[in-house]
Amino acid sequence: MKLIFSSIFESDFAELVGYFSAQAGDKVSTRFEDSVCQIVELLVKSPELGRLRRDLKPNGIRSFAIPQFRTYILFYRTSGSDLIFLRVRLGGMDLPGLL
Repeated sequence: MKLIFSSIFESDFAELVGYFSAQAGDKVSTRFEDSVCQIVELLVKSPELGRLRRDLKPNGIRSFAIPQFRTYILFYRTSGSDLIFLRVRLGGMDLPGLL
């Protein structure tokens, strides 16, 4: 399976790592990074684990809450043998407007 990280995902990730580092310190920031990496590894093995989001476009978007940071959600989809990471955002945001 080929992993694709959208530029928006990369920007979201960098923003959140910086936020956690500034607000809570490097240990929390590192824990967030590790949690996201663990999800990526898990989804490579079982991409269907995430919740299918029929409320979001394009069709086929799935979401997965980040352990230890449950209000933050990773959004992704599959296309053929590609696993495409779209965003990582706070779940309470206007999600249809973000995707």
